[in-house]
Amino acid sequence: MLFPLVYFLVAFFIYILLYEYYKTNTRNKIAELDSLKNLENTQFKFIPISTNNRSINEIKTELLTNFYFNRIRIIFGIDFSASNEWQGRKTFNGQLLHKTNSNKIYNPYQKAISELGLIFEDIFTSKVEYHCFGFGDETTKDYSFFPILGSGEEFNSYQRVLDAYLEKTKNVVLSGPTSFTPLIQQFISYGIHCRKDFTILVILTDELKISHADNSLVELIYTLTNLPNICLLVIGVGDGPWQRMSYEEHRLRELVFKKRSQKNKEFRHGIIDSNIVYDNFHFVDFNSIISKPDKNTNENYLARAILTKLPTHLKQAFKNDANIANF
Repeated sequence: MLFPLVYFLVAFFIYILLYEYYKTNTRNKIAELDSLKNLENTQFKFIPISTNNRSINEIKTELLTNFYFNRIRIIFGIDFSASNEWQGRKTFNGQLLHKTNSNKIYNPYQKAISELGLIFEDIFTSKVEYHCFGFGDETTKDYSFFPILGSGEEFNSYQRVLDAYLEKTKNVVLSGPTSFTPLIQQFISYGIHCRKDFTILVILTDELKISHADNSLVELIYTLTNLPNICLLVIGVGDGPWQRMSYEEHRLRELVFKKRSQKNKEFRHGIIDSNIVYDNFHFVDFNSIISKPDKNTNENYLARAILTKLPTHLKQAFKNDANIANF
């Protein structure tokens, strides 16, 4: 008689635990969906707040005036996950997002590399150096990345990046799962060991692959925001949904603020100790910009979206970090 009673009590206890778990989880999901619905009307606090009413020429002038680094290094990280097969249904006529057409700048990855290359080379001319890596394919999945050319050597123009991408894409097998983490870790290492260079990691991706619930990612972003000589750009190509990516970007910012206010500085050990938190993590919806009918408007809008925070970043880096001021 005692065994059935014990069995019943254990089963009842498990039922209560599961009920509470699903009730809490459902409540959180509903709250998250409400946040997403109201995202467009929400005012988020940036680190620091950047003004967006400057012309592109004013931004260029500020960048050149405050650029004290030896050179600018652009690292492209290209997403080769399997989702590229269906993420072009709305924005790329249902085609594979990595589909190429001879030597033409055809797919959204090629267009993004080309547009960003034009922007950076227009401003920094001979100071630009490129590197390019892929991730999310059959060999690297979510734990590594691979060089688009050789062992990861540098390119002196974005056109060479395009050429290498065109050649490499022929043999890449799309796969997954996918993670930005390995590439961001390497990127942070660049920032720590190459302090006289300003490095920008441009992750080109077809869908949401970041989450504020990922504690390791939050710590990486926190570390990143304490480095004065790096900037992370996540460029969304394909169908998205990109509203969710914007939500995750802002939630990550909130967590960085929260972590900054904590007294425990344990995982800042060995990193450049900045006096401020740099606003150097940014998301851009590429498709919403290039879909506009006026090409000149597109180019100016994209340049502003990419560059608008950099002048303030560079000013603060020079003002607050002795490592830069003493170059």
